Amino acid sequence: MKRCGRCILPETVPGISFDAEGVCNFCRSYRKEEYYPVEELESLIASTKARKEKYDCIVPLSGGRDSTYVLYWAKAVKDLKVLAVNYNNEFRVDQAIVNMSRACGKLGVDFVSIRSARDIVSKCVKYSILSAVEFGQYGLCNACEYGYKSTVYRSAEKYHVPLILWGESQFEKTADMGINTQSERYRLKKFLKLTNMNYFIFEYLLFLQRCEFPVQNNSIYKKGNPVLLSKDTTEIRLFDYLPWDRQKIKDIIIKELGWEKPADSVSTWRTDCDIHSLGNYISYKLIGCTKDCLGYCKMINGGQISREDALRQEEEAINNIEHNIETLLRDKIGLSSKTVDEIISYTKN
Repeated sequence: MKRCGRCILPETVPGISFDAEGVCNFCRSYRKEEYYPVEELESLIASTKARKEKYDCIVPLSGGRDSTYVLYWAKAVKDLKVLAVNYNNEFRVDQAIVNMSRACGKLGVDFVSIRSARDIVSKCVKYSILSAVEFGQYGLCNACEYGYKSTVYRSAEKYHVPLILWGESQFEKTADMGINTQSERYRLKKFLKLTNMNYFIFEYLLFLQRCEFPVQNNSIYKKGNPVLLSKDTTEIRLFDYLPWDRQKIKDIIIKELGWEKPADSVSTWRTDCDIHSLGNYISYKLIGCTKDCLGYCKMINGGQISREDALRQEEEAINNIEHNIETLLRDKIGLSSKTVDEIISYTKN
């Protein structure tokens, strides 16, 4: 299988093309990451401390690599009074739970974890899969995205917290690459969801989630992720100001906080949620590479990982792509044996 000579994207990725040197169009269109002035961040930190609230900031914490580093930076580097907020999405990895407990204990940070009383996320994942028109067109992260944002916004309102520090980096944003796995046939048939009762169950569950975790000035009748509309709280992504350095982040949290990646994970990236492995599995079945592979394209171009290391991790992930998938689908998501068998046996035409 042909791969880009600069990154590792394979020829099976929708919309990919190669120039005479074997470099893909995604590498050719890559633009170096830009950052906001660090002076703006320092000014924001100073004004936050001046508020003298019980907590200076909230760090949404998953137990993964980047959110753990943001927690370290906020407490150990900037001496902020931090509240760590975790949304228990019902698919948390055991090692991530250990990492959160260990980091908060070492740093002396208050920690709250919030979970739906109705187990909304796992039910949403189940009915999203059952309502799909075609393989892979699942809204796996819809409920979780609403849940983790709403619990953070609600916590900021409850404790009058002036600042939220998110841990997403520009290297992890792959939606802007324009890779669409939805087939033309799917787009034409999308309306068929309206004939599937599972689709209406899915939408009803999302509505129940909005009722359970309403956000200030957001309507429970409006679909989609909540928006922070409070004038008393500012939210930023730390890595919009500070350069994201993969190796530095790993070294610090491992040394200072005893952070560990799960034993069965080939990378330190996105190791906090079981659903990520399902996303990688579906991506591989549809486009011949994992979801992580899309991120490796940006990381290689940004000098964050070598092509050799990225390829090694991608090949190892593919070799173990079915690891625990059947157990996840059957036991954690609750799909029938027939549906599980259909997903496992899927082969793209």
